[in-house]
Amino acid sequence: MTIQHRTVDIEAAAKLWRDDHSASQIAKRFGVSRNVIVGLAFRNRGLFPWRGDAGKKSRAPGQAKTMRPRNQAPELKREPEIPATAYDAQRLQSAKLLHHLTAGECCWPLNTGGPYLFCAAETTGRYCRNHHVRSLPKKDEGKS
Repeated sequence: MTIQHRTVDIEAAAKLWRDDHSASQIAKRFGVSRNVIVGLAFRNRGLFPWRGDAGKKSRAPGQAKTMRPRNQAPELKREPEIPATAYDAQRLQSAKLLHHLTAGECCWPLNTGGPYLFCAAETTGRYCRNHHVRSLPKKDEGKS
């Protein structure tokens, strides 16, 4: 038996719905998919009353939801600022914006405020020789 969307079939499906049959159970009886029944119920809300949150778990009345205390985020340490050198001041005259850099140009930032300007000296890597050396950690001179 297929559902023909006739008034008789819609009313039969609505009666099964009111008798607490699931959309899947009703669909099996009519030989259609569950989505057909859900669509019918949606379009004919007067015949298919809303069931509320019948399948959902609920709390006991008066039971309050308690908030878990949140851990404070650890305070981040600021990166030590790398002081500008005379080389940086000299490179500032030919500096470029990031989107103007091409492959083979140094991408070391020369200033700390926007718009950010980058070294743009010719290089085979990411940084020019001067900035590459400055990017490496310093060795402790007292240790051997």
